Amino acid sequence: MSAAGARGPLLQRLWRYQAERFPLARHGPLILVFSGAALGYAGQLAARAPQPAVLAAATAVVLLQFLLMRVADEFKDDGDDRRWRPERPVPRGLVNLAELAVLGSVAAALQLILVLASAPAALPWLLVVWGWFLLMTAEFFRPAWLRHHLALYALSHLLIVPLLALLAMALLGPLPPRPGALAAFLLCTYACSWALELARKTWPPEAERPGVESYSSRWGLRPALVTWWLCLAASALAALVAAGWSGSVGVLVPLLAALLALSLLPVAGRLWGGAQPLAGFTAAWILVVYGALGWWPWLVGSGR
Repeated sequence: MSAAGARGPLLQRLWRYQAERFPLARHGPLILVFSGAALGYAGQLAARAPQPAVLAAATAVVLLQFLLMRVADEFKDDGDDRRWRPERPVPRGLVNLAELAVLGSVAAALQLILVLASAPAALPWLLVVWGWFLLMTAEFFRPAWLRHHLALYALSHLLIVPLLALLAMALLGPLPPRPGALAAFLLCTYACSWALELARKTWPPEAERPGVESYSSRWGLRPALVTWWLCLAASALAALVAAGWSGSVGVLVPLLAALLALSLLPVAGRLWGGAQPLAGFTAAWILVVYGALGWWPWLVGSGR
């Protein structure tokens, strides 16, 4: 029996892999909300309501792109994982890099099929996303330097999030000729992605692990938490500006004001009394911001 056969059928192993490294139950709702917010906001600006098929295609394309990024990370981090994180799927032999390369190829092919089937005019935006993804994978041809500058590493890599928002919007049709509104929305997505990135990699001292990069270990816990809160504030400000452009600011103001005030409580406690992972709180924040900015006006029909 082959080694792969001894480990079980490939599809079964890939399903276990996603549960550990790309849990659909956790990532799926956020990606759905993100994609729907981009479509809903573009629909408000262009006065056309997205159809469910467009939402399904946009969500699938964005989800597949995040899967591609996870697969690319497995290749980039293979050496560190084998040294510092042997419990992960690739080092312990659940899947190997060749199998993940096939998975990534299938994901890219599905993206191309979905874009061509739903909105061929959006193909240039898919190519832009792929181009930036390839630069990210190559770490902009300066891997050692970039990894030494953690903030620049994140600044460059997180730019793919607003690019994905533009791709989702392009699946609805031509981008609305409203550069100010689009810029505000894209800045909101960028700030939200920064907040989530910081939340995922900011830990209390006892949770830090050798060989695992975190903002709390590189910058210190308090500076990382302050930066996280500033990203929340930046996302709120950008969302307010974006909502003003689309005419839905009245829905957004009370929601953001309440949530921003609420965020001060856990931040204050963690700044002075230690920290816990903030990913759950940040995900809730993003759900509210995107829901108010793109989903609510879409569902009540204010953009039609």
